[in-house]
Amino acid sequence: MFFKKNEELDHNEKWYCIGIMTDNGLEDEEYDVLSKRILDSVQNVTVISDLIRLEWDREKLQALNERFQDHSFSDPCFIINEFIPEDIKRARKLLEKNNKWKRLFGFLSFEYMEAETKAAHDFDKALFYTDDADKVIEYIIANS
Repeated sequence: MFFKKNEELDHNEKWYCIGIMTDNGLEDEEYDVLSKRILDSVQNVTVISDLIRLEWDREKLQALNERFQDHSFSDPCFIINEFIPEDIKRARKLLEKNNKWKRLFGFLSFEYMEAETKAAHDFDKALFYTDDADKVIEYIIANS
């Protein structure tokens, strides 16, 4: 997952998270090519994540599918969300609250990443879905 540092974010600008979803995950080279293509075209993307379809709740995927009236997900597909730092902070706090001992002993690193990814890519708040990286770029430019 790619994250820009919070101190770089202009809070007067709308920031986006992009999930690149595939059945089995992207190879590093594929992820790098797709991420670079998007990041070279738009400046207000803060998170790009490699999302593996099998790791997500089927009901959430079905709701996303119905919401964008697409009967099947392509491989890869792109899901755009607005980046909301408060959602990330809330997910971290809930994780820490529910895992006080793990937090105390520093055993939450993977869980933090997973919670942050789920918060950043909440399919109930998805703004756009496509299987075309160019449409991702067009959407972000048109809505910035």
